Amino acid sequence: MLVPKPAGGFRVATQLNPVDAIIYLAAVYEAAAKIEANRIPAGRNIACSYRIDISPDGQLFGIETGWPEFHAKSEECAKSGEFTHVLIADIADFYSQIYSHRVQGALEAADVPSARSENIERFLLSLTAKQTRGVPVGPSASILLAEAVLSDVDSFLLRRGLTFTRYVDDFRIFCQSRRQATRIYHDLAEYLYTSHRLTLEQQKSRVLRVETFGRKELVDPARLEKESKLRRQRELIEAIRFMSGYNLSEDELPDEDKRKVVRENLVELFKTCVGERPLPLGLARYLLRRATRLRTTVLNDIAFQNLTTLVPVFRELINYLRVTVPKRAAAGRGQEIVTFLKTSIFGEVPFLRLWAMDLFLERPDLLSSDSALDLSREFRDDLGIRPYALIAQRAKKVDWVRGQKEIWMNYSPWDRRAVIYAGSVLPAKERRIWLDMVASATDDVLDKAVAACAKQG
Repeated sequence: MLVPKPAGGFRVATQLNPVDAIIYLAAVYEAAAKIEANRIPAGRNIACSYRIDISPDGQLFGIETGWPEFHAKSEECAKSGEFTHVLIADIADFYSQIYSHRVQGALEAADVPSARSENIERFLLSLTAKQTRGVPVGPSASILLAEAVLSDVDSFLLRRGLTFTRYVDDFRIFCQSRRQATRIYHDLAEYLYTSHRLTLEQQKSRVLRVETFGRKELVDPARLEKESKLRRQRELIEAIRFMSGYNLSEDELPDEDKRKVVRENLVELFKTCVGERPLPLGLARYLLRRATRLRTTVLNDIAFQNLTTLVPVFRELINYLRVTVPKRAAAGRGQEIVTFLKTSIFGEVPFLRLWAMDLFLERPDLLSSDSALDLSREFRDDLGIRPYALIAQRAKKVDWVRGQKEIWMNYSPWDRRAVIYAGSVLPAKERRIWLDMVASATDDVLDKAVAACAKQG
């Protein structure tokens, strides 16, 4: 599906078939240690993004994504006094433009056996209908392959003796003059094109004076929130001192006052965030995820007033609303989302419709089952029958499920599995007979698994 971008346009996001996702992850997981060993050592804070740290439970990456290191290295270089200009370079449509044979070459350069690297290349080709360009955007495995592909670009810049840091496809190269920055811009663009057939994003790639870079680019959402919170705490302490004559330290503030400061701080930052154009994506995501973890309702009103502005972070928005919309306000809020989908200029974007239906499925108090089914029917051309089937299962629409028993094999895989799962609402004997028939009639391992699950009722 296509996801709206803050400055306009769309980017691609991919959800693989579950078995494909497992195979893809397993194949890249086997190569992960060699990919990491071939990268510039993490301690140098050059290739900062997603350092591989495999854990016994199957995690690929460390707790941090590498953004704090990327930000810290950028700040250190900007404040060192050694540089006058910064080249910011961003690769255009990076994941979608990676050539599969470059992936194979990068894996082989990392000492992954050629048979393994060629299998991964063939697997990627199977996902792109034999088109030689593009890795799926979204799966964790793609992150590892992207880092493998960029290892030689890091080496190219190091051979030039340059000071730089990188987060995924976002380069920050520190230069001692605009002349030097312009030449490096040229040489990097040339290397990316000749070696990888990649190009730089013209709107995002530019040369800035180091002072301008510090003012516009060195914004760390976590630090911004912390500094704003400290400022508010000091203001509260000063107010208490003025009113009572008692001077508190920050540690002595009552817990309720501390929680109040956090909530007010989130509101202030979120109001500022939604007022900027284009929407600062990193800050918006950070604030919504932070509010989700805190399960605070304080951003609800601002969010509903700015649904159109927040479409580039619609997934994070829905995840926030899922856990924070109060039950007493649920029906009204659900109707606001329906109105948004029916009237907004973005209302027909399938990605937004998908996440909205997911919210209504998990929060039935937001929208009645009958209204949700009507909406699912309206969105069928974009989303298929799956949302309808899942809501019908939740609402125990036995008559609808019975109407699918002879046509379930006509649907695409995602839709078919949802219909099979909906069979769990059938009476016990009827359910057992039909789902046994489903399991015997299909060769698809997932169809069989879902049928076995649904048979439990």
